Amino acid sequence: MTEKEMQLTLGKHFGIQYICIPNVLMTGEYKKDILPEIEKLKPWERPSKMYESDFIYITKSGYLTEVEIKVNINDFRNDFNKKIYHSSQLVSSLYYAFPEVLYKRYEDEIRERVEGIAGIITVCNYGCKVKAKAPKRKNIKALTDIEIKDFMRIGCMKWFKEW
Repeated sequence: MTEKEMQLTLGKHFGIQYICIPNVLMTGEYKKDILPEIEKLKPWERPSKMYESDFIYITKSGYLTEVEIKVNINDFRNDFNKKIYHSSQLVSSLYYAFPEVLYKRYEDEIRERVEGIAGIITVCNYGCKVKAKAPKRKNIKALTDIEIKDFMRIGCMKWFKEW
């Protein structure tokens, strides 16, 4: 299953209840363990704080959930080495989505790596299943009406490209 196929399946699954958008540019924070290394660089030499979220959805109460799609195990393993790790202050919870066959093969490793930081969703041709609920991040507020409208505008442009 490709990332695009997974996005469409996630959109069909969550789109009934929520505002869903693929490939959204987010602003995060550097990981604390690399911060001293980053601070030594001149401002124009520092890597961007932007990262792309594979898929987001916004609940009726205005909370944003990020879904990171992984189609192979090495991509999943490498995700933990990123300088910016899914750290947007707008994200109330994080999920990893895997093709069901990939998840079954590496279930123990996946569960161990995401425990306490993310939930797990499996995707197959007939739908999605939440295997582990994502923990809620502390001190995250619901999006404002303006933020929701901004995301909806982006979403309209993104989904339109698919049809």
